[in-house]
Amino acid sequence: MKLRMTMSEKHELNAHHMQNPSATYTELATWAALKFALRQATLSYRSDKTNRKNDRIVTLPDIEVRILEWVLRCEDLCVYITGELIRKHASVLCDQIDVSSARFIFFSKGWLYKFQLKYGLTRKVQHGEVGSVSPADVAVGRQAMMAVTRGYDDKNTYNLNETVFFYCMAPHHSITRNRQPRTKKSKKRIIALTTNADRSNVVDPVFIGTAPCSRCFNGMSDTDLGFDYLARKKGWMTGNNFNAYLNELNDRMSAEDRRVLLLVDNAPPHKPDDETLYANVNVKMLLKNTTSHLQQQDAGIIASFKAKVKQRQVQNALDQIGSVMAGRQDTLYEVPLVEAMAWAKEAWRSVAQSTIVNCWKCSGILDTDLSSFSEHVAAMEHE
Repeated sequence: MKLRMTMSEKHELNAHHMQNPSATYTELATWAALKFALRQATLSYRSDKTNRKNDRIVTLPDIEVRILEWVLRCEDLCVYITGELIRKHASVLCDQIDVSSARFIFFSKGWLYKFQLKYGLTRKVQHGEVGSVSPADVAVGRQAMMAVTRGYDDKNTYNLNETVFFYCMAPHHSITRNRQPRTKKSKKRIIALTTNADRSNVVDPVFIGTAPCSRCFNGMSDTDLGFDYLARKKGWMTGNNFNAYLNELNDRMSAEDRRVLLLVDNAPPHKPDDETLYANVNVKMLLKNTTSHLQQQDAGIIASFKAKVKQRQVQNALDQIGSVMAGRQDTLYEVPLVEAMAWAKEAWRSVAQSTIVNCWKCSGILDTDLSSFSEHVAAMEHE
């Protein structure tokens, strides 16, 4: 049987079509196959799809449909599944409906790849804790926080959050032709305590580390270097750290004759020793189990901050890669603590106002109508 038609055969097929204008493509293909003894591959070819591969019949279409329904159902219920689970489920379905041995197929990784490609299924990293929180709890927490923020302008509504900064951490992956031996992962870290309002007042981060100031700053103080640094044995936020920070913030607000709201995560260190000591700072905790939804900085502010720090880290590695390649390769991402703190301070100051404002809006705990009214009144007072 032939694979291709000659030019004269194509003319003959065209003449047959002109004589039978009502004939379908299938009928024309059948006529040509019988007339010119053509192969199936030629019949499957479509002139309007020059890159199209031959259409193949699905061996178990009913099974494929049920697998897709199962995958989509898992997605609706936020159930995480893997490729191995899909392959296993497909085999179980075949056993349940008693597929004959003649029709049974092996659900290989190749089958899985084509199945995902056909239905637009891709592997995605699942992150965050949003899916583990009850919507009812979030709704209650959001209403409670909105009642708290209603009495404050945006410029007087602050949020405090901590994040971990592994400033000497090397990448987990490397682009190479061969597998490379792993170097020891640096455990050095500082925790940046970040605060913000509507970006009208950028408060520099507070750094909490494990090394004493005299050692890591070469005998100078953190104040001399322009940083706010606290040294603790484990490098974590403690109640004493938090109250010291509140004292400083309260004095600053008192000097500016302002009374502000400070929202914090629901954690033991965030409880003031004596709230009466802070006349200019009203501390309120987010309701338990609602942080993943209502914490503004988790909505993208910290991600933007870390992305900017990462740019500095990569540039630093690029600048010294030549000298490192001639010496110890595991020092490529080493950087002095003071320099890393300068990166963080600069990155925090450069987080866009739109990023901060939008993340606050996404949390849904601000009364936007009241904020707009307050801004309008303030504008009238300056006229």
